[in-house]
Amino acid sequence: MSFTSVRHLFGIVLVMGLAAFVATSESSGQEITIGVPTIPAADSLFHFGLERFDEGHLLEARSIFRQVVEDFTLHVNTTAASLMMSKAAFRLGDYQAATRELEAFLRSYPTSNFLSEARITIGLAEEMLDVDAPDTIRVGIVLSLDGEEVAESQVLFNGIRLAAEDYNLAGRSDPIKMIFRDTGSSPAQAAAAVRELADENVAFIIGTIYSDQAIAAAEAAERARVVFVAPLATDEQVTAGKLYAFQANATIDLRGRLMARFAINGLRLNDLGVIARHENSGVSERLTDAFIEEASELGANIGFVSILPDDNAWINLSNVLSADTLRHIDALYIPMTASEPETAIGALLSSLDRLGVPVRILGNSAWHELPMVSAASRYTTTYSNDFFLSDKDPNLVIFQSRYRELSGESPNRLAYAGYDVTKFLLQLVVRGDDQPLYESIWFEPEYRGLASRIGFQGLNINGAMFFHRYREGELRLIR
Repeated sequence: MSFTSVRHLFGIVLVMGLAAFVATSESSGQEITIGVPTIPAADSLFHFGLERFDEGHLLEARSIFRQVVEDFTLHVNTTAASLMMSKAAFRLGDYQAATRELEAFLRSYPTSNFLSEARITIGLAEEMLDVDAPDTIRVGIVLSLDGEEVAESQVLFNGIRLAAEDYNLAGRSDPIKMIFRDTGSSPAQAAAAVRELADENVAFIIGTIYSDQAIAAAEAAERARVVFVAPLATDEQVTAGKLYAFQANATIDLRGRLMARFAINGLRLNDLGVIARHENSGVSERLTDAFIEEASELGANIGFVSILPDDNAWINLSNVLSADTLRHIDALYIPMTASEPETAIGALLSSLDRLGVPVRILGNSAWHELPMVSAASRYTTTYSNDFFLSDKDPNLVIFQSRYRELSGESPNRLAYAGYDVTKFLLQLVVRGDDQPLYESIWFEPEYRGLASRIGFQGLNINGAMFFHRYREGELRLIR
């Protein structure tokens, strides 16, 4: 294959996500093998994998084909599933895995009807490892293909993919090449995946959904001196003491501090009270501790703190709080972390109504878009939020349509996170600043994505939030 033809294939695979010879699941037939049994459960799972592959759900398809191969004894679809698993890796840009698996396929199934397809795929994968279009920008992606996580990984990957396609479809001379690695739901494998991608000279690495994998990935990225961005992890350990690791999702501690800063610097409140509910995870208490510490450092007076024992206590706030206390404070910070926040908030507002003092409420994202708008308005409820879709953004409708066309489903928070974070990073990379990427991330002005704000302000944790307020029966974005 000539350089020109490889480059043409490169463009099809990476720009549009398809290659002519792997455009559909042509390996849908069973091997004609005497004495090899049919296993109905494996057969059903295999055909489901083919459907997901043809629909473009490559992470899910790869995980399903792996199950067909590994979770059953030899059956008529074993070889077809093994080949399709490798083709999914090829489509994901993981040419090393595709080559490794297909070489094992040739050794394990020397009489297979699919040998020709396997050899062609190996040849293409090897050439793709050697050839990039000029000025290619490589983007590393680390996500888990574990059965319990693959569906979430697929959604996040779809968002990343659409962000990369935005740049490629614009006809840029520096195309985006996505290179995927499986973390296997393992911190150790996540670290290994980052090391592999660092050797591929990626511009940055994005991924992992859960903090334990993000912590390991971040440590590996720090040693390799490659930027790693976790779109969702909230554990402070991900970025603690690091230059190259970033969290696009604010940590629990930072969320409490940001609300305190807004209350004091933005709303000019001074005398504050705090109410939270004790829970095993400790999230609400971490929010309140951070809020109290930051507010105190900013010179506010914390006149009242109460930690409730359970959700039942919301309906009986008069047991811990008096009307006279409320008259001497400007606002109550009440981070809600109940499993059913609407129920708990309804009980809380009823309790405050009985106390009869319209003190201002400060809250967290659990207060977003409540049905009890009038009740929340009585307390001018104001809260921070990290996720907000504006119906005034024309790009939102375009993205939603593209996402449904790609996946057959509507995008959720994971899809928006993948898209927004990738767009933010790519705008820095394609701009080609002289300074290192991690410094560009620190000092880039706040970025407004489809669903999030991203602004690191000299830190490694995103500190940009939305602030909303209920007032006069309406919910409005105030900052």
